[in-house]
Amino acid sequence: MHTIERIYPKDLDPQNPDDQASLQIHMQRYEFAALHLSGRRVLDMACGCGYGTALLAERNPDKQVTGVDIDPAAVAYAREHYQLANLRYECADAEQFGSDLGFDCIVSLETIEHLPRPQALLANYARLLAEGGKVIASVPITPTLDGNPHHLHDFSKRSFYALFRQQGLLARQQLEQIQWWQFKGLFSKQADEHKQHRSEGVGNAVLLYYRRHPLYLFSRLYSMLRHGFSNRYLTCVFSR
Repeated sequence: MHTIERIYPKDLDPQNPDDQASLQIHMQRYEFAALHLSGRRVLDMACGCGYGTALLAERNPDKQVTGVDIDPAAVAYAREHYQLANLRYECADAEQFGSDLGFDCIVSLETIEHLPRPQALLANYARLLAEGGKVIASVPITPTLDGNPHHLHDFSKRSFYALFRQQGLLARQQLEQIQWWQFKGLFSKQADEHKQHRSEGVGNAVLLYYRRHPLYLFSRLYSMLRHGFSNRYLTCVFSR
């Protein structure tokens, strides 16, 4: 399954280097998170189809891991394909999800940029955290609004850190990643099921965005001059 947002590893072509590069950068974030978990109760917010949530549970059999996603189809897929004794899934909205017991760790990878009110999401994370808990979160730190219609916010390192400081959470360990652009099929009009890689056709979305938001082109040009033809991502461990 090829979409700009959802990765289903079992549907990816193991012989396609573009597919595997996309999967690798997502898995590296979950590997980083798995190394920094603490306590017994872990929440993976916006878990998608569950492959990363399963990695967290498999690497940490002493912990109870809960994956939450707003998409019923993704949750159903996760329950069918990624089952472990210490793993469960729930379908819920990230801003509204609640629990009587606090979570020792909240994992929130490539989530915050999707929601209209990041401050409300972080306030809910603060409510859900147990005493001494931590949040492990990631965002793109180069422009994405032009190429990804699902993203509502851009972040820099500074604005990402500032968002968490509002809840008294400070950045500790971090992982920075670089993903070089794919130019093959940039202006393809293939349907998702016929795409050869996830970024195929993204050029069409970019041109449409610039027609509506021409000044955003300056943000893109600045990023290209500074970082080249790449997307940058930052994953951080935040704690009080």
